[in-house]
Amino acid sequence: MGKTLIPKFKKPAGCTGCPLLETGEGFVPDEVVPSPDIVIMAEAPGGTEVESGKPLVGKAGFVLKEWIMKAVPEIQIAYEKKKVSLCNILKCKPPEHNGRPYPTGDTRVKAEEHCRQYLKLGEPKLVILCGEVPQRYFFKDELEAEDATDRALGHEAKGVMGRIGRVYEKDGKRFVFAPHPAFVLRQPALVTHAQEAFKIAAGSAKVLEPAIVNWTAAVMELIDAKSLQQVS
Repeated sequence: MGKTLIPKFKKPAGCTGCPLLETGEGFVPDEVVPSPDIVIMAEAPGGTEVESGKPLVGKAGFVLKEWIMKAVPEIQIAYEKKKVSLCNILKCKPPEHNGRPYPTGDTRVKAEEHCRQYLKLGEPKLVILCGEVPQRYFFKDELEAEDATDRALGHEAKGVMGRIGRVYEKDGKRFVFAPHPAFVLRQPALVTHAQEAFKIAAGSAKVLEPAIVNWTAAVMELIDAKSLQQVS
């Protein structure tokens, strides 16, 4: 049996009607700064967050602030200047479902929709989406279309690792995909991937596009290489 949490905040009246009203623990408001330049969006609070009443202050928050953000000076400086908001899609700690602390199916849809009333992004230039939950929350149609294409081609679904560093422009904001810090905590070798995603977000690393090689030029290059092998 897990630890009994003592939430700092009770759910507000606005949570009435949410499917997590009784089963979700506590209420953790987003840490929103005035006029943010950057918003870092995660999934849902954990036990430490519920008891402190602040998002991203547990183990995943440590990974975010100590392992990832400190490797990207532009984002670290913005955080120190209080220009970074920290947010979650859900505001309470949901019960585990199949070993994962996030609801599924209709419960997920209704809970996310219910928590939409508390989401105040403001007008940041940059939004970093940590993990598949916020990525699908903001780009559901795009990712479902991509999944359908992958299935039709017989490819495996890309998942979070296949989308690290992806950039979307929408509603005047730049959205960048990154792995969730809790995922990095479970697999520390992935920290460099998370750092790279944040560097792309900050503009200190380029988004690499595949080089397009002219077909005729590629064929001639192969012919020339074969000729050199025959000569040697």
